[in-house]
Amino acid sequence: MRENILTPSERGLDQFANDLNPAIVGMIRSWQGDEELDVLYHRLQARKKLRGFLDSFAEALVALNARRHGCSIEVEVPTPSGKMCDLLLQRDGVKLYAHIKRLGGTKSRSQRLKISSRLRILEQIEKPWVVKIRWQEELDDEAMQFYVTETAAFIEKARLGDEHVVRDSNGSELGGVKIVAPHDEKRVSLVIGLPSGFVDESPRVGRLLHRAQKQFMPKETNIILVCTPDVEGMGDVETALFGSHVERWDEHPAKGSRVAHGRSADGFWQSNQMAESQLAGWLWFAPKHHDYQGKLWVREHCDVEPSAVILAKEIFSN
Repeated sequence: MRENILTPSERGLDQFANDLNPAIVGMIRSWQGDEELDVLYHRLQARKKLRGFLDSFAEALVALNARRHGCSIEVEVPTPSGKMCDLLLQRDGVKLYAHIKRLGGTKSRSQRLKISSRLRILEQIEKPWVVKIRWQEELDDEAMQFYVTETAAFIEKARLGDEHVVRDSNGSELGGVKIVAPHDEKRVSLVIGLPSGFVDESPRVGRLLHRAQKQFMPKETNIILVCTPDVEGMGDVETALFGSHVERWDEHPAKGSRVAHGRSADGFWQSNQMAESQLAGWLWFAPKHHDYQGKLWVREHCDVEPSAVILAKEIFSN
């Protein structure tokens, strides 16, 4: 029987090297023969399709960060239900069963978006909103001034969830604006969206959370990590966990406000849903970058051992 041997160009780390950070690739290559991570190294090398390779690369980034924090690591731990937990992280007797899910389908921005100083005017509007804005990159100064003026007028009268497309006198689209969340401060806080339009990825993230929950190790501390290709994905993960921002007419508004705001019932952590899920995190999946950038959420009234929460914060929050 002939052994199937991959040539160097067919191995994952070689085939997709141009899209990866060389320092991280070097560290992963050092896992060959490693007692804990050799299996993850060979899985990466055996991947021939980009999607599967990136899924495994996301697991490798988590493993790399966990090892930096002094954890021992076990890859693909079987659960009693026949599922697999991606990684078991252990340190000083504390265990975390990590389930890594990657939100695919989009690419990180490779170039910086030029931000006009005129947009700063919007941050002076005295409205307690987080506002997402987007605009066409080719706008000249006159068109940008018109976009800002129209956007400001919309923000002054808008309510939570309202969205508006700004067009010039010829009907051509200049950009858009959306009221995405209440804000604790008295002035507008801006979030920059992609010129192509606003995309709410929280439903897709929610499906990833449910898939991960089915792989939980019973009676252990499990953590779900969702990787997204853009920093804006952190907000999508938060919305998927806690629910969309909505107006609440069943509650009294805060002092000085006419309407109360809260979260809808569609969140993964809403009410008593998914009670076994107590920890969740977000990771910026940017294979060309070196630094780990992530955020951790701990569920309200979390009953996980404090030592496990501390370890999770050390590894997954920065």
